[in-house]
Amino acid sequence: MTAEAAIASLVGGPSLLPLRKFQTKASDTILNVVRDTAAKMEAARDRRRDIAKAQGVTLLRAPTGSGKTLTVGRTLERMVGGLPRKTCWFWFTPYSGLVTQTQDALRSQCRSIRMRDLKTDRHLKVTKDGDVFIATWASVASAKKDAKKARRNLETLAGVDLFIAALRADGWYIGVVIDEAHLNFGTGARRAAEFYLDVLQPDFTILATATPRDEELERFAKIARIGTPNRVEVGREEVVRACLNKPGVRAVHFRAEEKDKNLFDMEEVAIYAGWERHLAIKRALKDEGVDLTPLLLIQVENDKEGEDDRVKQVVTFLKTLKVPDSAIGWHTSSEPDPYFHTLAYDETKEVLIFKMAAATGFDAPRAWTLVSLRKSVGEEFGLQVLGRIMRVHPRVQHLHAFASEPPRLPNHILDHGYVFLANPDQQVAMTAAAEELKTIQDSIETVTDNVVVVNFGSSKAALFDPRSGFAELLVPPTPASGDKGAQEAASAHEDVHEKPESTSDPDSSGGHAKETVQRAAALRVQSALDFILEAPEPSLVRSAGKERLSSADPGTSSFKVHRYPLRTDITFPRRLSREVKPRTMDGLVACIAERIQIDDAVVNLVNRTKGKVVVTEEEVFGHEVLVGTQSVPISNVRIAQEAQMAFRFNDGIDERELRPALVNRLRRELDDRGQEVEEKDLRRAVNLIAMTRPSLLHDACRSCLASVVEIHQDVDIPDHIEAMGTLQRSAKSVYGVFPSTMNREERAFADLLDADTTGTVLWWLRNVENTRWAVSIVLPNGRLHYPDFVIGVDARRKSEDNIALAEVKDDGRTGRLFSRGNTDKVRSEHARYKSALMVYRDEVGDWIKAVYRADIERLTDGERFKISDLVYTQ
Repeated sequence: MTAEAAIASLVGGPSLLPLRKFQTKASDTILNVVRDTAAKMEAARDRRRDIAKAQGVTLLRAPTGSGKTLTVGRTLERMVGGLPRKTCWFWFTPYSGLVTQTQDALRSQCRSIRMRDLKTDRHLKVTKDGDVFIATWASVASAKKDAKKARRNLETLAGVDLFIAALRADGWYIGVVIDEAHLNFGTGARRAAEFYLDVLQPDFTILATATPRDEELERFAKIARIGTPNRVEVGREEVVRACLNKPGVRAVHFRAEEKDKNLFDMEEVAIYAGWERHLAIKRALKDEGVDLTPLLLIQVENDKEGEDDRVKQVVTFLKTLKVPDSAIGWHTSSEPDPYFHTLAYDETKEVLIFKMAAATGFDAPRAWTLVSLRKSVGEEFGLQVLGRIMRVHPRVQHLHAFASEPPRLPNHILDHGYVFLANPDQQVAMTAAAEELKTIQDSIETVTDNVVVVNFGSSKAALFDPRSGFAELLVPPTPASGDKGAQEAASAHEDVHEKPESTSDPDSSGGHAKETVQRAAALRVQSALDFILEAPEPSLVRSAGKERLSSADPGTSSFKVHRYPLRTDITFPRRLSREVKPRTMDGLVACIAERIQIDDAVVNLVNRTKGKVVVTEEEVFGHEVLVGTQSVPISNVRIAQEAQMAFRFNDGIDERELRPALVNRLRRELDDRGQEVEEKDLRRAVNLIAMTRPSLLHDACRSCLASVVEIHQDVDIPDHIEAMGTLQRSAKSVYGVFPSTMNREERAFADLLDADTTGTVLWWLRNVENTRWAVSIVLPNGRLHYPDFVIGVDARRKSEDNIALAEVKDDGRTGRLFSRGNTDKVRSEHARYKSALMVYRDEVGDWIKAVYRADIERLTDGERFKISDLVYTQ
């Protein structure tokens, strides 16, 4: 489909679109400003440039989809033959793709305007009143004139500079339209301003933008020395009432439950949900009898070096949703589509994938849904996204809520645009962008009445501003002392030509400010000097220290190493049992595959392809929030990635051996049940087992290790401990003191043991990690766990030497308490002493047990710890 055919399809044929009331009002205002400016120029021809900058600039600000191109184009048509001189217009867009889009729209809807090609058609003799050249700033603006082909003079074709000069010399007005003005003046603002000031020198300038933000416009206006522009602003409500914008836009984001969050790839979830909504809109259009194929937009990040192509990833996933290849189009910097903007009108395409660079400016009236896979969360992102789906296609305008009288409630699926966000944080950006758009209110403010031409005879005229007591308007005043803004304005023209910045500030207030800074710095230096001067000399400090040291008693306990021997008044084993990893892991993989428990829940994982997520839909232009659930596909790629980490729970186990062993075991179980399953489903099920039921692997591994783990009891407990200084006495420590190596929580627990008066605790020992005498437990990951305390309990404790083990956590519920590693510690039993009790203190200081819950396969808060729990710990 050609671009012209696409536009014809959009408008339903060759008929012209009528201007809405607000469009007519905007067009009238722009036309009146241009006419008034032209009249004043004719009255004071020697002040033509001054008048152009004082009142010849008009800003049209209106929401995306409000028909700014149509409004400006029809206004240019109305000027043909209606001004004192002929006018040639230069229309600038930020992107090359928008050049063709604008040309097509004007050809279709503004037929008395001739489109001219700035690259090849710069001929004065064939130029007619109202001709329009459409280009980008990038095609003409540069530091060196000859760097741009369009500005080079050829034997048969004048360069742009010479062409514009010839037009001006021949008595023409020069007009400029700057479309998407908020984007035209980014990093290239200086070059654009140079071309605007030195080459174009326009008599009339029309700025068109959809964003309420003025930063870039103000920057350009300052550099180009443009005065206060005439403003024509159109609020979104007016455009909605005209049936050109959808009544609402809903941002949709997703949240998975904690236990299932690793099953989903939120990008895939967003695409799936977006496609489902697209299909629902397609059905709604069919039900309404509208022959229109809706469009799903998918915006992806730019590719990063070393990463897979993002577009190809999306296409691959769309194929799993049964989306035909022929229905998918894309546009990227690496694979640009020269007719990119026509893809939005080509109804053989149902999905259009694009990257960030194409996010702004192109029309997509068929689009109801947009899926954003970007991570950006700024307001600019929100404005771009909203702009893509707010338009209303002409074929459905009769179904618009405001098309009926009285208007109906916007409760139909077609009344809203839908943005599906893979990153929930983008919701904030969407809402902020909507709030910005709502700040634009209908208003018209012109400055033409503020510029008055007074003739003095002899063809001389002056411009005055009546509001300021008839002060000369266009002669910049000398900057007042300290007036930084005035200084910047006065130097703006110098900035355009990039004069080097002066390193000195001749301004008196600037000098005063510098003097103030220097004085403050001097005071800081003086303060530091005073401190140094008032401090005693280093030699005195050293000698004073020596005196203090020499006056101390060499036998002072603060510097004496104390030895604390094992007690002899209580009974406890001198050697403890420690678990040691087996010398070989041969046969461990086969053992795990055989011992893993496969129940009905595990078998059900074979057929699991979907899961539920919480879906939140928020109306960004209102306050309505809808919360529900949706069944979405689990991600095979994400599951494989996450399972890869889950399989690496033990350095001595090769996952490349374990996976196929588990697949074979699962296949046998299903064969016994009479079920035939494809290999890919078996592999996915094994991955799901590793991810969602890690305890099965860990339990099987622990069971296998228990049969081969070695028990050593061959090293004595140290006969003493040492400490610098005196330690506090303990009633039940085997050394009679509290070791200095304990942290605060461990010391608090030791105090609790010491305070037992029930006779349950007979003695306790601080277990020292990575020592050959200490109690250790082999965990399923192959590492050794050294519980913090070895505790002698009364005879009720049914373990070797009536010993209990305890682990004290100092990170509480907000730390790593409920991690996989701690879960293994709680569930792993010592071959002779049984499992270690795990405790921690809550916010009020009570001791709480960490217990394992099989239903969620993780640790959670248990009951308050009691000394008697040491007796019955399993």
